[in-house]
Amino acid sequence: MARTRVERTTWQGQPAWRKTYEEGGHRRRIAALRWLARRLGANALLAPLPLTAARACRTEQSMINRLAALGARVPPLLQVGERELVLGDLGPTLAMACRAEPDPAARQALVQLGLQAIGDVHALGGYLSQAFARNLTLQGGAIGFIDLEEDPGTIMSLAAAQARDLLFYAHSTARFLADQPGAHAALLRAHLQAVPDEVRSEVARTARALRWLVPPARAFGGRAREVAQALESLAAASR
Repeated sequence: MARTRVERTTWQGQPAWRKTYEEGGHRRRIAALRWLARRLGANALLAPLPLTAARACRTEQSMINRLAALGARVPPLLQVGERELVLGDLGPTLAMACRAEPDPAARQALVQLGLQAIGDVHALGGYLSQAFARNLTLQGGAIGFIDLEEDPGTIMSLAAAQARDLLFYAHSTARFLADQPGAHAALLRAHLQAVPDEVRSEVARTARALRWLVPPARAFGGRAREVAQALESLAAASR
């Protein structure tokens, strides 16, 4: 993917973000991830092909317009250039809100709020780019979506793209409910019971393909343990 640089700015006296797209990115890593996803049969983890800076900029515009048409909360396009966008501010990220929330019940409610917002987009036939908690925002109780320079729908089915959203969201939120055993899996299980069969099958297939990672990941701390927690939740939710 093209690299991006984001700087805080103002637009007509209001907070905004200037996003610049540059050539480069981790092409070898993306190629390796695509190879691994194919070997595992995990369609939902197939990384989109690397884009030029200009193409990534156009893709983000397209994704924003498509999601806005569905009624999703996305950044307003304040200024558009060939390799640069000025975007409206949607407030702090959901990840920041979860990290700052000391109350376990309130933190669980935040994770549920994000999951429901993703579900609302899916119910209307949409999908996101990378549905990590850091790419969801929270302002006035409303969830928004940012960092939309990838379009998974160009290389995978709608069911796989929606499953990808759920997999990424599960991975990025497991740590916020680590102090509540079973809570993360319960949220995912309840959500998966209401999604189309093909989406649930994609999630279950990926969870099975990656289950071998749980023991080694659990042995390490930090991010590796978070991966193990997410995979355990997905495996439990997919049964």
